[in-house]
Amino acid sequence: RGIARGSCGCSPTAARSTTEFHCHMSFLTILGTAAVVSAAIFMELIACLAFPVESGTEWLLLLLLVPLVLAAIPLLLLRACAGDSLFSDTPKGRHWAEFGFAFFATGIIGVPSLLLLRGLIRWEAFALALGGLALPAITAALSRVCQRADSDPFSYR
Repeated sequence: RGIARGSCGCSPTAARSTTEFHCHMSFLTILGTAAVVSAAIFMELIACLAFPVESGTEWLLLLLLVPLVLAAIPLLLLRACAGDSLFSDTPKGRHWAEFGFAFFATGIIGVPSLLLLRGLIRWEAFALALGGLALPAITAALSRVCQRADSDPFSYR
């Protein structure tokens, strides 16, 4: 007289709640990612509009939206195209994805620095533009630390 078990070896009620938990966590992950990306883009737009310059060149910071959006593409392609290989530990093209991300990230940092040095934007706009980069970077780093802590409970003790 066996009791029906879920795929994780637990009771059907516990399996259903585990599935619902994973569904909620993936929804929260997507929602959190969307919120961070939206906040970063909003910070870039505010940096353009909130701190006007006499020469009227504050719109130049809108150029940051191009590398900000393009920086994620190599990493997304790597995740989407990484196949399972029996003989390699790292996916093909990983170095190209890292190079592409680093190239666009350098543009995100370099463009406001050059505009500030030329006197085309103010310090406040520069700080807000770099804050738009720091927000997703810090969020990604914290997410990575939390993933490692969840996978190995003894790794940070």
